[in-house]
Amino acid sequence: MANQVHKTTLRNGLRVVFERQPESPRTAICVHYGVGYRSEKPEWEGFAHLFEHLMFRGSANLPPGQFFEHIHPLGGQANGTTHQDYTDYHQLVPSAALERALFSEADRMRSPVFTEETLAEQLDGIEEEIRQAVEVRPYGGLPWPLLPGVAFEHFPNAHDGYGRMDQLRKATVAACEEFFHTHYAPSNAVLTVIGDHRPEELLALVERHFGDIPPRPFAPSPQLREPDLAEDRWQSCTEPGVTAAAIALGYRLPDPRQDMTGYLAHAVLAEMISHHGLEGLQAVSAGCGVFGPLDAKDPDLLVITALVPSTITPRHAVEVMTERWAHWATTPDLGQTQPQAVRRLITRHHREHAQAYPRSRALGRLELLFGRAELLDEYPVLLSEVGSEQVAAAAGHLGTAPKGVLIMTPGTTRTRPILVHEPGFVPAATAITRALPAPPARASAARPIPQLGMQPPPRYGPRCETTLSGGTGVVAVRDRRAPLVELRFRLPLGELGWQHPNDVDALIQLLARRAQATARTENLGSSFHLATDGQWLDATGYATPSTTSAWLERLAALTAPVNDPVALPAPPTQRRDPQRVMDTALRRYWLGRAPSVVAPNDLRAMHESILRRGGGWLIAVGDIDPEQLTTAAERELSTWSVASRMAGSAPPGPRTIRSEGAILALHHDASEDVQVTLSSPEPAGDSGAAARYLATAMVTTHYQSQLPTHALSAGPEPSLYAARDVCLGYSRAYIRVTLPEEAAASGIAVIREALRTPQTAPVTMAELEAIRTFCSAQLLGAFDSPAAKADLLRDCVSAGRPVDWAEHMPGLLRQATAAQVGAACAELFPVDAMTLAIFGRSGPVSEVSTQWAAGLNDKGGAAC
Repeated sequence: MANQVHKTTLRNGLRVVFERQPESPRTAICVHYGVGYRSEKPEWEGFAHLFEHLMFRGSANLPPGQFFEHIHPLGGQANGTTHQDYTDYHQLVPSAALERALFSEADRMRSPVFTEETLAEQLDGIEEEIRQAVEVRPYGGLPWPLLPGVAFEHFPNAHDGYGRMDQLRKATVAACEEFFHTHYAPSNAVLTVIGDHRPEELLALVERHFGDIPPRPFAPSPQLREPDLAEDRWQSCTEPGVTAAAIALGYRLPDPRQDMTGYLAHAVLAEMISHHGLEGLQAVSAGCGVFGPLDAKDPDLLVITALVPSTITPRHAVEVMTERWAHWATTPDLGQTQPQAVRRLITRHHREHAQAYPRSRALGRLELLFGRAELLDEYPVLLSEVGSEQVAAAAGHLGTAPKGVLIMTPGTTRTRPILVHEPGFVPAATAITRALPAPPARASAARPIPQLGMQPPPRYGPRCETTLSGGTGVVAVRDRRAPLVELRFRLPLGELGWQHPNDVDALIQLLARRAQATARTENLGSSFHLATDGQWLDATGYATPSTTSAWLERLAALTAPVNDPVALPAPPTQRRDPQRVMDTALRRYWLGRAPSVVAPNDLRAMHESILRRGGGWLIAVGDIDPEQLTTAAERELSTWSVASRMAGSAPPGPRTIRSEGAILALHHDASEDVQVTLSSPEPAGDSGAAARYLATAMVTTHYQSQLPTHALSAGPEPSLYAARDVCLGYSRAYIRVTLPEEAAASGIAVIREALRTPQTAPVTMAELEAIRTFCSAQLLGAFDSPAAKADLLRDCVSAGRPVDWAEHMPGLLRQATAAQVGAACAELFPVDAMTLAIFGRSGPVSEVSTQWAAGLNDKGGAAC
């Protein structure tokens, strides 16, 4: 990263980490406290996690529910997580809300408020969270929180971080006050901010809101040192409703403070296991650290999980793992496998931390645990210095090292290991807690909530736009937040592809196998993935600046002629995706004629129709010179035909889309609910772009939108959203709804009436202002990372919008009137003229069809 990390410490001991990220329209704020589940007393298992929940439920100047008032209305996000040695609280908001975010974090660091009501409420929420995570979910608790209890002996490392509800139900408000006073001191915390703010101005705000929080002592971390394992420790349990045994192995990791190279060698081995798998085992996954690399102090675990087929025993599975370690400890080809794993790790690290939100969390974590936030940017360099000799040595050690082994086998009832830890062990923090002085009196004077600041408009950065000689549109943007280039390529499937989606799937699998593009690019530290949603063919991925030309070569290779398809293996059967099935039916109906007659699996014809015509759009965002990228694209894609300059436009020839309230009933007896898509062609032109954007949000996208509010009163909560995209080469507006079978007919009636509301109840200025504020702020999220920018640009240009559409939209949203938004609602969602596609079992589908037809006043419909 080119940006400099600034660090300082306030007089009360609060450590501050700040990084300026130029032209970032949103700001990430994160606070890490040096307390995790390893800080808990034996009688308070799960209290750190409970406290994380309570910290959102009220403080001196922010009553319950008010903490999120600067987050949800602005399209931001906030959450907290509990780990072994820390708890973090993080926000992502428009940069104009920076001071409000700092105020809210300071208010709960200074004076959180705990009540019996909020405590009972959060205990109920935690009970449901635990139920979903370890009881409802198959293989719940594997590997965490069960595996540490097998691999470790001492209470802090081995106990269940979720805790037991019978203990947690005994929690009192007084205990919450004590826990806060014991651990939540400013000097036990790190504040991290990333955004486009001048360091001196940012630090002045931090001092204003955090500087007067009184300093106080806090309990140190408990003793975490573990005795060495003398032999493997095995535990087993049973799980109902599963067909295969699962296994989790936990190997002790080196202490990164003492042996960073050895630690990172284990990270490389974990990546190699995940990438190559293990012979005879399924769903193999490996990770360095219970929650990730450098996420905890010593001790931590290298964790491996896998499913064990019935043909082998769990003990044989462990032997397979041991044999793999022995192989890598002595194999001569490790010199090739290891560098590939390192490149994958490095590019993944760069990509994951290009965005301010995860980057702020990582900087704060590393500062708190290791005193070195700069480790985040040193990590790739340190990884690149790990040689095959160190990896072989680590593999040799793991081949003989004792480990924890947890086996979960199918059974009629759920059982869990009974883990016995060191008797009488008490963390050091327990005795110290009661020796701390009483908390100081809290200030009673109310503090005013800061106003929002000025929000700068979003900007892509330096860019180049052009059309290549082969008809491909190119947009290249420089963004140096990571030393990578995000690449997107999109082609319309065209009429033949829209009529035969199964053949398109087969073609894409053929092209991927032929080029072996995914494996080849991953080994170079890049990614190349082909996919289709029934409307487009998409090539998505990323590359390093030095491998971007190789990525473009693989893209160009897709146009090579397809050989005789008769010799090709049939593509594997895929689960029918309801949304794709409904959109396919819609496209065939809107085409207005029967599908063309094409021989089955004529992939040559499909290839000629889609790829041999060229065209499409190429997007590149990252550490590039836009002009040089464009030159490279012209060179690598020079063989693409110029005959398809209109390939991205609507199907040739005049056609009027059939839209008269049709009903497309699609029966699928294995469906567990009813899926609905309502579609309407968008009126030509985009003169009302802002009003249409706001109208779509007003229907379902905004968190207080009208349609969900109406639909919630109809019974079980539906899943629904509205959007605008391109279908069959035409712009359309649509609504997708998932309804439970028992409420499908009544739910669709409520949705129909809700869509008619804008026709009878004009949009008010209060509604408009809330939606406008939300949409303007939410749109900033498309500029959070190079990957998000690339996705936005691809979607914009393929929908026929100008490249600078998103840069100007926030300003245009402020100019739209309530009358314009109301008219746009009626234009985009003309309920009586929309095409309804229904997917589900025949009985509920028939009920929905009947209900919808009755509501259309006998306007008629069609079925297929």
